[in-house]
Amino acid sequence: MENPRLKFLPSQQKKFIRDVYVKSNHSTKELAQIAGVHKRSFLDWKREKLTMTLKAAEIFCAKFDLRLPEEKELLLQRWKKAKEDAGRIGGVIRFEKHGSPGTPEGRRKGGIKSIANLRKNGIVSSVKIYKLPNNFSENLAEFVGIMLGDGGITSSQCAITLNSQADSDYIEFVSDFTYKLFGERPKRFKKKDCNAIVLYYNGVGLVQYLCKIGLKAGNKVKQQVGVPDWIKNSYSFKIACLRGLMDTDGGVFMHNYNVNGKKYNYKKICFSNRSIPLLIFVMETLSELGFTPKLIDKIENKKVWLYNENEVNRYLTIIGSHNLRLLRFTGG
Repeated sequence: MENPRLKFLPSQQKKFIRDVYVKSNHSTKELAQIAGVHKRSFLDWKREKLTMTLKAAEIFCAKFDLRLPEEKELLLQRWKKAKEDAGRIGGVIRFEKHGSPGTPEGRRKGGIKSIANLRKNGIVSSVKIYKLPNNFSENLAEFVGIMLGDGGITSSQCAITLNSQADSDYIEFVSDFTYKLFGERPKRFKKKDCNAIVLYYNGVGLVQYLCKIGLKAGNKVKQQVGVPDWIKNSYSFKIACLRGLMDTDGGVFMHNYNVNGKKYNYKKICFSNRSIPLLIFVMETLSELGFTPKLIDKIENKKVWLYNENEVNRYLTIIGSHNLRLLRFTGG
């Protein structure tokens, strides 16, 4: 709730503040602290740029044995009336500029004007223009795989969330990779509650482009997103997209076991996702390439596995990886 204020007659507030200085022998900083306001606000009171609060005036009167130039109730009433008058004038001006706020047209005009003012004052950035790819490509297909794996899209932003420790090298790869696609590096921030780095781009134009090439804004699991047809219809695009998916939601793991006291180990690949169309795409693409993947779909985090170590090595030869996390057992 707003603190009640006092509306002095012209020059009265300035004189009252001057008396406060004289009787207190305090600095501006000290008086501002006593009033419970910022030093800048106190100086605005002194210049009569802002009306001072009732609470501050009462503190000064009690602490420094001062009297208000008029009765407190009169000063309060004058402030309330000035506030009501300003509200009426503002409403008339707003109506003339934007129309009735109760109509769709009025709200639209008001929104456009507000955004324009925010952009003019540097609070909201201007419409972002990116260098968008004109044609489908393997790089674009791999980016789609990355977005389907660890990406997310809202109405005005696309973001990729990666593990700040396990994917530290891959974070730099993705930053360079997307720079080649869109002509600008993504911004980034580190999440405070977990080991995660978010790479993100702002801009309605980019979001519209991504949706146009087959990605979707919103919750990927609820929508059960899949791979766009233009990727599924191309051998090279499928391989690139599979690499993007596996580099984000996949991994190479070492399986260790003992038989008759002898230790054995072998590499295996796993892709985990809760979107059935993505699991099917990974399963079918691997099968088309001559692999023998296994689908585990009876658990919440459903998975596609390659259990054969020779197939794991062949996968890394044919599809490859740009994420060192997947190459940790290969020396690659």
